[in-house]
Parts: sequence; structure tokens; C-alpha cells
Amino acid sequence: MTDSTDNGKSGMTARDIFSGAFQQPSPQPVIDLGRQPAQASKFTITGVSRIRPSFLNTLLQPTFAATTVKQLADEAREAAGKLQALGIAKQVSVELDQGNGIDVHFRCEDGSRFAVRTGVDVGGDEGTANVVGRLNNIWGGGESFEANYARGTKTAAAFRGVLAVPLAADPQHRFEVSASQSTTDQRPYTSHDEVRRSLGALIRKQAGPVQHEVAYALAWREVAGLGHAASPSLRALAGHSVKSGITYTCTYDDRDSLTVPTQGALIKSVAEIAGLGGSVQLAKAQVELQTNRPLAPGYVLSVGAQAGALWALTGQRVPLADRFFVGGAHSVRGFEYRGIGPRDKADSLGGDVFYAAGLSLLTPLPRVEALRGHLWANAGQCALLLNTPKANEFMRFLSSPSASIGFGLVYRHSMVRAELSWCIPIAATTSDKLKPGLQFGLGFQFL
Repeated sequence: MTDSTDNGKSGMTARDIFSGAFQQPSPQPVIDLGRQPAQASKFTITGVSRIRPSFLNTLLQPTFAATTVKQLADEAREAAGKLQALGIAKQVSVELDQGNGIDVHFRCEDGSRFAVRTGVDVGGDEGTANVVGRLNNIWGGGESFEANYARGTKTAAAFRGVLAVPLAADPQHRFEVSASQSTTDQRPYTSHDEVRRSLGALIRKQAGPVQHEVAYALAWREVAGLGHAASPSLRALAGHSVKSGITYTCTYDDRDSLTVPTQGALIKSVAEIAGLGGSVQLAKAQVELQTNRPLAPGYVLSVGAQAGALWALTGQRVPLADRFFVGGAHSVRGFEYRGIGPRDKADSLGGDVFYAAGLSLLTPLPRVEALRGHLWANAGQCALLLNTPKANEFMRFLSSPSASIGFGLVYRHSMVRAELSWCIPIAATTSDKLKPGLQFGLGFQFL
């Protein structure tokens, strides 16, 4: 006996309809945007008041070279990000329209031409208040000029002007020229003022976590304003020096924070050669290492090390302005700022070789996310050795570091790091200036 019910579908039985309800629909074709061919045919930009055609051609060259939909979209987004990073536009939205080719349209909110801000900087055992004026997108290619005037607890006055020009329409690849002047009171660590005037130029290239920088600087330094208690060694170093030199800096930094990192590493090396004119001929090298590892939720182990050396190339005395200084809340805690190394009376004289190392453990505290407990151990030494070789002094320099241990609190702000530490010096030389007990530090970079 056959089922004569057709449910409105001619030639189909109820059993056919029932079984068909469980059949999978035919698969639809999947479009792979990574292989879908596409070519940009036209580009338009609106909302920007100033942009140079040659800059725009360089910026868009990768977009017009794209051969797939995905490549084109990625390059267009990259170009939009560069417009924002260079200050040409505040906001950028990208639209792709299909025609004979693909039309690319950037809708922008014009960037600000002028900006003025005030702020506070900390570091080098002082705080400074500053006023910064900035002129953006000067010639329509993301160029900027920034002028900074600052006064601080030690800085009587400081001015710096920087003209920055992006290379190849890339905000991570810049050429800069600068001029600066500052007068700094180095008391009570050394009985003098330091005046610096400099002209410089540099090329900086950033590629992911790696940054390369080649810089030239012509600097006129003066050790002046000696107090009546200035030591004979300091008086011998007083006066003018002119340095003309080239510096190469290579930095690898993948830390998740510049102030209180919880993971990642920093590797930084600096090499300098001076003697292209001027009165100073020297070679200088410096390296800084840091690694940060999370041990458990909220617990972070940090290990850091720094070292440097400089050589006078003509047998002359190394100028005070080029020497290394060690000690203080940002360096080896438990000692005064510039409190480790050669000294004559109350004057810190710095060294031509130094090293410093630190071990820190950050711990969580209940209910306060931005505040951490801090256990640490620091060690370091600074000496005048390389330009007056003494084998026994060099061995003592390596084997007898000044050291301290301590504990305290670390406050993590979005822009700065603050530390309050209880310091216990455990090893020191007769010339060191200790700072046991409470020590406060505010800044960006700590050992």
C-alpha cells in the first residue's frame, strides 16, 4: 500500500519529505580574502587641511602595490595609523568601494596645528616643572617642532628645541636636529654648577621592540660656580670643554611597562667616539640589561645590571661631564645620589669605569592594585682606573662592590614609578656616602 499524501509537493511521498528534512544543505563557497585578487584604482582623502603630495605618494605606495583584498585593507589601515601617529589627523576611518578597481577613501578629523602643555619630570634626584610648545605637521609631511623650557630643584634653567622629520612617511623612522642649553646646580654632591650648550642631529629607526639610533652632538660644557669649599681635585677639573662626537645606541625592549614591568626584557648598548674636533678625545661604551619574570599571580622577579667604561685617547684627564656616577634611589639604593666612587672631601668625582646590579621581588598587597611590596638587593662600584692603570686596584674594584639590601613599597602610576624603601647598607668603601633608613625615589628607570 502506497502513501498518497503529497503535502503540496508533486511526486514526493511523506517519507521522502521526512527524510529530506535531515539532509545537510549544499555548502556555500568560502571566499579567501588572502587570495581574492584586488587592485586599488583611486584614492581620496577628506578632512585634512595640509598634506604634501610627495608625502602622500610615499605613504600610499604599499596600498597601491597590494594585490589581494586582505593586503589592500591591511595597508590602508597601516597608512591611516601613520597619519594619526604623525599628528596629521586625529581620527581616520577607511572606506573601500568596489568599482572597476577598489576606491580607497580616508575620512579624517584634522589634527591640531599647535599644542601647549605643562608637566613635571623626575629623575637624576630632582624634579623639574616644564612648559612645552609643539607645532605639528609644519610642511604637510608630519614634521614637528617642539620647544621645552624647564626649571627645577637643581636646574636653574633649561631650554631645548627639536625639529623632527619623518623619513619615508614612517613615524618610526625619524631625522631630528636639536639645540639645548641648561644650567644645573650639582650641590650638595659636588661643589659646582654645570653649564651645557649643545647642537645635535640623529637618525632613529624603530622596528618592533628594536630601536637603532645614530647621533652626532657638538657640546660645550663648563664646570663653573665653584663654592669656597671646593676640593683641589674639583678645581683641577673646572673650566670649559668642547666635545664633538658620534654615538650609536641599540635598544631591545619588549617589557610590558617602562616603570614597573611584570614581564619582558631590556637590552641596551651605547657606543660613543669623540674627537672630531673639540678639546675632548675619548671612547665610551655602556650596556644595560634587565629581565622580568612572573613567578606567581602578583609576584615578579626582576634582575638588572649596568656597566660602562671610557678611555681618554690622548692621555688627557677625563672631563667631569663625561664620567660615570653611581648611587642613589634610582641606582644602588642605600647610598646618597652619586655616593659611590672616588671623592675628594665632599666632592663626588665620578669614574671612568663602573658596574651595578640589582635583584628585586615585587609582591602583591591586598586591596591596592597599584601598590606592591618590594624586596631588593643592590651592589655596584665606580672608580678611576682605565686612564691610570693599577692592577691591584682593578681587582679590588671587581671583588669589593658597595652593597645594600632592603624592603619597601612601590607605587605604579601610569606615567611614573614611586618607591619608598628602608635601606640597609652591608658593604661600603671609606669614600662612600651612605643613606641608611628611609629613601624615596620617583622616576622612570630604576635598577
